[in-house]
Amino acid sequence: MWMSAWRASAVFAPQPPCLPTRSPALRGTAPEPEPRRLRQRRARTSLRAARASRGDYDAVVVGSGIGGLCAAATLARYGKKVLCVEAHDTAGGAAHGFKRRVPKLGTFRFDTGPSFFSGLSAPETARINPLKAVLDLLETEVLCHRYESFGLCLPEGHFTHTRGFGKEVLAEVSGEAAVKEWEALLQAMKPLAALVEALPVPALRLDPSVLLTAGPFLPKFLAAANPLEALQLKDPFAKTLSRAGLKDPFARRWLDLLCFCLSGLPADGTVTAEMAMMFGEFYKPGATMDYPVGGVQSLVRVLTEALAKYQGELRLRAEVEEILVERNKACGIRLKSGEELRCSTVICNTSCWDLMKLLPPDSLPDAWRRERESTPACRSFMHLHLGFDMKGLDALQEHYICLEDWGRGVDAEENALLISIPSVEDGRDLFGVLKFERF
Repeated sequence: MWMSAWRASAVFAPQPPCLPTRSPALRGTAPEPEPRRLRQRRARTSLRAARASRGDYDAVVVGSGIGGLCAAATLARYGKKVLCVEAHDTAGGAAHGFKRRVPKLGTFRFDTGPSFFSGLSAPETARINPLKAVLDLLETEVLCHRYESFGLCLPEGHFTHTRGFGKEVLAEVSGEAAVKEWEALLQAMKPLAALVEALPVPALRLDPSVLLTAGPFLPKFLAAANPLEALQLKDPFAKTLSRAGLKDPFARRWLDLLCFCLSGLPADGTVTAEMAMMFGEFYKPGATMDYPVGGVQSLVRVLTEALAKYQGELRLRAEVEEILVERNKACGIRLKSGEELRCSTVICNTSCWDLMKLLPPDSLPDAWRRERESTPACRSFMHLHLGFDMKGLDALQEHYICLEDWGRGVDAEENALLISIPSVEDGRDLFGVLKFERF
């Protein structure tokens, strides 16, 4: 899926293994000295127990996906004592990768997370791309390959998408009238993109402190466009398209597909604010897209390194059994190992359905719990990873968006396909790897 906007050197502290019990020493026999490694394990366990009893952590973050790592590293950056726990043996959540060694050919490295990025490398994108803003806050960066085009395989034919989509693709498929509608849409999106850029996403919060974080940006926000236009940001993007006068069927279908690649929903289910951010990045002069050098694991790496730099902790193989709640407030977590960790704040980087399983049954109002548990899930998609010889394939694009049949709808099963070939930019002198993402 799309993402506007990972070797970890964080303080790893795997959960302590069960220690062997020792039979009581026979009377008159001196006990055998403990091995040094066992003493160290006992010391670490005692330290964690002491921390838990004192409530040393200001925050515990459950899950080391990109969101969890961003939250943990940002809190650590501001001096909070933070622990991020991850059930898997690798940080990154869905954003990591794997390797396969093939005799006589070498090692193929595959990404499993997001592969379509924009706004990660340009300094001026910090206000638009929340992830870039976090990286800047953490005083770190991820090196990226930058490219300007990707392929389209649609029922109308095969095309190359650039920021000049209107004059290059739309003109060929639908004619000059559609190009004029497209230009009108770009003009209508400019003030909305300016509003999104004027008020950085990291400044927004859901408590009264929003006056302190967002207040300094309000003058620029109010000057960016008519404040009443900001109300459009919450509308479905399909409504914004109709308001801008975009009627051409092919253009509407393309934006339906683009919304689906971005949010998992067509234009009638994607909010305008999300697309305003994308339009601000996608169709502006000099627009480029990014791919992290080394894959998405490079992004996870810089985030875990930032967490360690600011004295935060990351524990792998630490599966949470329950979020502890006392007096209607989360106060810590209990791991599957039985260890309890106390804190003043728990941040959960899991799905809403998994969150409900971690909270005690009586800790939430029944109506609120039922509402969250009934949240509809996006349809599943399949990844197929392939390695191949790239000799003679110089004309490949790094990405292709494909659709078989507009009539079935962009969200129909096995209709849309995203092909990612990072080897085009990252290591094309070797063998190629690609990922088919079938929705």
